[in-house]
Parts: sequence; structure tokens; C-alpha cells
Amino acid sequence: MSRTFGPAPEAWKAGKRTYGNGLSLKTARKMLEAGEKEAVKQGVPMAMAISDSGGNLLAFERMDETMLCSVQIALDKAYTAVFGKQATAEFGGAYKAGVLVPLFFHERWITFPGGFPLIKDGVIMGGLGVSGGVIEDLFVARTALLSGGFSTNEVDGILAQNEK
Repeated sequence: MSRTFGPAPEAWKAGKRTYGNGLSLKTARKMLEAGEKEAVKQGVPMAMAISDSGGNLLAFERMDETMLCSVQIALDKAYTAVFGKQATAEFGGAYKAGVLVPLFFHERWITFPGGFPLIKDGVIMGGLGVSGGVIEDLFVARTALLSGGFSTNEVDGILAQNEK
């Protein structure tokens, strides 16, 4: 059985994205508040998790009537976005194609869209995980990222792909 492997993602290459400190609880709370407002606008209750650059939970919110499975999914999206250095959706295609060894994805790694690294000036400050909808997760994540002053490049790219 032969298997073709592609190059490492840009986010993994040396110097492309380093880890940093300084994400505050105040910023995380601001992001959750903005995310909740967008979730209400989208009409889908959400679970939202924000982790620090070590993958540790910093802040969490579960709106009333959110699907219970969304709690763990949001936590795992935030974790995967930090440790994977890129949006969780970026792992989906490679995983389905068999490019990544299935064991690489242990119980906390997730390939659903809605997880994003918190990037400021090219430095990963933490991770955001949003769960409760499908495309709605992306709009809520984008709003939360903007409110925290973080890059929306990855979510914008995924939303642009969905428009095609």
C-alpha cells in the first residue's frame, strides 16, 4: 500500500507561528460576550471556549438550550486550534485523505470547523472553540475574534470557500 504525504502545513514551519503569553481573562470575557450576541443574531445557542497558549481553559460559556455535545466539542476545538497552530477545519481534508495518521488525532483533537488559534502579530496567544451550529459557528467565531483584536484571516478564508 503506497501513501502520498504532502508537505507540513505552513503554520507548523519554524518561525511561522510561535506561541506567546498575555491573553487576559478580561479579553476572553469580551470575546464571549460578543460571541453570544452574534449567536443570538444567528438564532443558534452556542458553547464557546477560550484557551491560553498552553491549551488550558481560560473562559467558557454555554448558552441556555445549547446541545450538550457542543460543550466538549467547543473545548476540543479551542485545544486543537492551539496545539495544531491552525483552524480545526484545516485538518479535515488531510484526515479524510489518510495523509495524517489516524492516531495523531487523540481524543481531544477535532477536525470540525469552528476552532481558531488566537493570532496577534503572527503569535498564537490561545485558541477559540465555538460549537452549536454549522456555518453559524464561523460567524460567531469571527465576531469573537474581532472583539478580542485577533486575526480573522483563517475564518474569512473558510467563509469565502463556503460562498463558492
